[in-house]
Amino acid sequence: MDIENNVVVIIPTYNESKNISILLDLLVNLSIDILIVDDNSPDGTARIVQNFSNNHKSINLIERPEKLGLGSAYRDGFKWALEQGYKHCIEMDGDFSHTIVDLQNLIKFKDEFDLVIGSRYIKGGKTEGWSNGRKLLSMTANKTAKILLGIKVNDMTSGFRIYSKECLEDINYFSTTSNGYSFQIEMTYLSYLKNKSIKEIPITFHERNLGDSKMSKAIVFEAIKYLIFSRFKRGKK
Repeated sequence: MDIENNVVVIIPTYNESKNISILLDLLVNLSIDILIVDDNSPDGTARIVQNFSNNHKSINLIERPEKLGLGSAYRDGFKWALEQGYKHCIEMDGDFSHTIVDLQNLIKFKDEFDLVIGSRYIKGGKTEGWSNGRKLLSMTANKTAKILLGIKVNDMTSGFRIYSKECLEDINYFSTTSNGYSFQIEMTYLSYLKNKSIKEIPITFHERNLGDSKMSKAIVFEAIKYLIFSRFKRGKK
């Protein structure tokens, strides 16, 4: 662990054994620390990470007893990072949906904004490998969230982002209850309500080549419920 760089990239994993060793090989060449939060992957993901950790002090591992969800993994990851003294926490997928080049670009803005979001839906951003139906679903969800919550952010469901320590502490991140897409929306909304500076940077999102997608109807439904509930609360104020 090299706390002098003040930056840690947090990657939740569940059955990412086909991807994680390649990703870690790439990340250890950057001047950042790495935290893997693994939900007891039956494919041995945690074992691979532990082997890397034995040879690289920048790699850290939290092993959880069961599959507890994306939002829960990030809450535990943020808690660990803030206790260790990191000033910036990066969210990143472990399946190569997010690129190292885009990661390096996002990091350039970490000291200028409270929340930096890697955005697929601003000029220069895009997705690759998605069906037209999935693109439409994602774009519609983000436009709906933008309208209902009144936030000028185009990609609220993006899971590629950087939070400052102050942002996480001020929005009381550990009080969040969402897990899937709605976790990203909730965190963005809380940052907005606390008047945090938010910057969207264009990225290219790639559909995974190896392993299974974590997308499910339950995740989408949770996001819809969160938006309706949040809009109702807004309307009553």
